[in-house]
Amino acid sequence: MKQLIAIVPGTLLATLAWAQMPAMDDAKEPRDLGHTAAMHVYWYAPKTTEITHVETYLFKDEDACKNSIGKALMIATPHAAEGDLVSAQCVGMHPPRDADPNKTPQGSTQL
Repeated sequence: MKQLIAIVPGTLLATLAWAQMPAMDDAKEPRDLGHTAAMHVYWYAPKTTEITHVETYLFKDEDACKNSIGKALMIATPHAAEGDLVSAQCVGMHPPRDADPNKTPQGSTQL
């Protein structure tokens, strides 16, 4: 019984100390290299099309992402709550094309 009495205040003190720790201002998102596509799985209310939940999964390329949409919907649909529907979309990253520095845009004049 004495051990329980000692544990409860210690647990409360540790919880309060953890809650008082300030958040780091320079915290950065961890990098996850090697992926060029992301699948976004959306749960939404069918009447209002209000999004109720979103999850994102990373893929090596856009083709692998698109090939996995059917499986992702089969897995996610049973977990939809209160009549929500599920939708998925793949987004791929493409490097920007270099603009031709010698070509002057249409409508511009040279001084």
